[in-house]
Amino acid sequence: MRVALKFCGGCDPGFERGEYWQAIARAAGPEIEWARLEEEGCQAVLLICGCDTACPQKDMPPGLRQVCLKDDRLAPGQVVKKILQKE
Repeated sequence: MRVALKFCGGCDPGFERGEYWQAIARAAGPEIEWARLEEEGCQAVLLICGCDTACPQKDMPPGLRQVCLKDDRLAPGQVVKKILQKE
């Protein structure tokens, strides 16, 4: 599955977003191909936001399935399952 990755601006993060994403990417292995939001062919977007405000959520393209993380409490493997699940 091709998934766009988007981080918030990081103005007030409550956790280390980059480290969390690296753990998610390791858990996903070859099941997920990571891309930038601007790239075509993405089936979903993973938003990694540092707080509950989740600023980038309002600017997402309509029709693109979103998985928005506002903290790092969900295990990386569970995040991958959430991304891969069908609506």
